[in-house]
Amino acid sequence: MVAEAADLPRAGGRAGRIIPLVAIPLGFAVLGFLLRLAAYLQAGWHPQLATYPEGLCRWDCQWYVNLVNGGYDTYPAPTLLDAGNWAFFPLFPAIVGGIHALTALPVMDVASAVSMLFAGLAAIVAWPLFERNLRAYTLYAAFLLCGPFSIYFTTFYTEVLFVLLTNCTLLALKRSRYVTAGAFTGLLSATRIVGVFMVLAIVVQYLLDYRKRGGTLRELPRELWRQPEIILAVLLAPVGLFAYMAYLHFYMGDALAFSHVQRAWGRVPGNPLIYLWIGLTDLPDSGFWPSTNQWLGLAAVFGLGMTVLLALQRRYAVALFCLMSLVVPLAAGMASMLRFVVALSPVVLPAIAFLARWRWLFVVSLLAFIASDYFFTVGWLEGWLALV
Repeated sequence: MVAEAADLPRAGGRAGRIIPLVAIPLGFAVLGFLLRLAAYLQAGWHPQLATYPEGLCRWDCQWYVNLVNGGYDTYPAPTLLDAGNWAFFPLFPAIVGGIHALTALPVMDVASAVSMLFAGLAAIVAWPLFERNLRAYTLYAAFLLCGPFSIYFTTFYTEVLFVLLTNCTLLALKRSRYVTAGAFTGLLSATRIVGVFMVLAIVVQYLLDYRKRGGTLRELPRELWRQPEIILAVLLAPVGLFAYMAYLHFYMGDALAFSHVQRAWGRVPGNPLIYLWIGLTDLPDSGFWPSTNQWLGLAAVFGLGMTVLLALQRRYAVALFCLMSLVVPLAAGMASMLRFVVALSPVVLPAIAFLARWRWLFVVSLLAFIASDYFFTVGWLEGWLALV
């Protein structure tokens, strides 16, 4: 009933339904751009309108800019934490670098424009995932382009491409197009290392769909022989990761450099539960405001809690993907957990749908998203480490 009540009007034909879908993220993109500009002019370093995109480039963003300008390192860079840039996967920098080479526009101008475009596309792809619920769609577009964490999706971070490709994969699985899902996962695995775990979701969803069609385990080999699309999907899924590993092997001699370099940031593999406990119990020095590690720990708890909820709803495929996407980085420490959680679509989409369930909660959430865009951007510029 909620989806039906919030659906787009049918009048005006296909164009009449498409125009609002484009106009909503476009409007939030403009509003978010202006809010972050106001925050930059208030809290940036030597703020000027002409340096606005560069002014929002903090922390890992600068690594991506250097990657576009200079490519991958053949040895560690002493001026950058004694580390090379191999931890940063190549797909998004390659897209930005290609457009930069063709247009000669500044890297951050290209990256910001492409990021906002991808964020808008991610919202549009999520429209059928929300079962055409207009309130949920509107709130999700605001979250990506004009929300508290919009800085991740509108500057030079891979989170926006990760979200877009995840949504595309989820939509393909929803429509039982496994080869398409495998192709998107291949791109996903070239965007962030945890993207390759989507192959587990593809396999689980295929088996669930197979059982729903009345298939049995005994008949499964015969089914795979007659229709081997799931095998092709599985083969496509790690292509991006394997291609990057091959490149690293021939370029600098270590196919796993993206993993080995994590030691330069002090990310040592360990028990994720111990890391989580240390983060949650890291009390602030004074006052009641949570410490940075507590914020990161709370983000991880939220992500894991939503994963459990997905499993309880029998959405086992996406629950497995979320579990791997959270536990693997958590096993190396608490760093960036907030960013990882808010870029995990299977966690965010149901949370947004819940906030859009009631009109009053939708309005409150939308206003909170818009207001927090400004304040979180100020926090980003002033060095709030929980956002890094």
